Amino acid sequence: MGRRARLGACLAVGVVTVGTVILVGMAGTSFSIGVPVPLGTSHAGDLRGHQRATSIGPGMTQPASGGLGTTAAALCGALAAAACVARGLAALARRAAAEHHTEQEDAAAGRRSLLATVAAVSAVAPATAALAAPVDVPDRINQDPYELIGLGNPEDSKEDKKEFYMKKKYRADTYQLLKHMKISGSLDKGTPNMEKWNKRIKEEMNDWVALYRRQDLVVGRQSYYSLYSAVNTLASHFTSYGPKFPFPSKRRARFYELINTTEKYLEKGK
Repeated sequence: MGRRARLGACLAVGVVTVGTVILVGMAGTSFSIGVPVPLGTSHAGDLRGHQRATSIGPGMTQPASGGLGTTAAALCGALAAAACVARGLAALARRAAAEHHTEQEDAAAGRRSLLATVAAVSAVAPATAALAAPVDVPDRINQDPYELIGLGNPEDSKEDKKEFYMKKKYRADTYQLLKHMKISGSLDKGTPNMEKWNKRIKEEMNDWVALYRRQDLVVGRQSYYSLYSAVNTLASHFTSYGPKFPFPSKRRARFYELINTTEKYLEKGK
């Protein structure tokens, strides 16, 4: 039983106890008032005469039956109050039991959720560990990234569209973005067109996320989650340091681990 229920029960018991004491006192007083019998009279005949006198004589007190009526009324009132208190206690007990049952159900649901989460993590961890091979971090690049992909004029809108726009085919678009992100993660300080390239890759990453994050069949794929993490890693660098600064060496191992994992998931059709 909760704290409120215990407090209500204690108050109710106190009220019933005080009422009972008062009722017993009233009952003792009422029943102790008898009809006085004068000394020197016979018990039977004179008692009848005295009763007649008390019933018709002027200035006489109320008959003894009035005390019994008052006592009975008080007794009925006390019983009604006790019944109300009993109903209140029963309601408090039911409420406390319902709250206790709800708490038990919430605790059980929390335990089931925790077990389900642990099971899911346990199921995914071996698969991720199996795909996560030792990372071979590529060397830094000093060459113009547009020349690396064979795009001689970055200002050519047709060539830009052909190289960077989404084709709305998940596998092809993901491989395309992977290729460009790998170059961004390896550009060295002072590389020609590095700032322009990184700005373009940031736009391409935004296009990829905007296109596929609302497609349930894609979002459920493991390659999506791993590349999404890599996108966040590179985008946070662009936001914090800008597109003209190289991706930091201390984060490259994790970045290329996500890139390699995505490629392996794509090979497996995941």
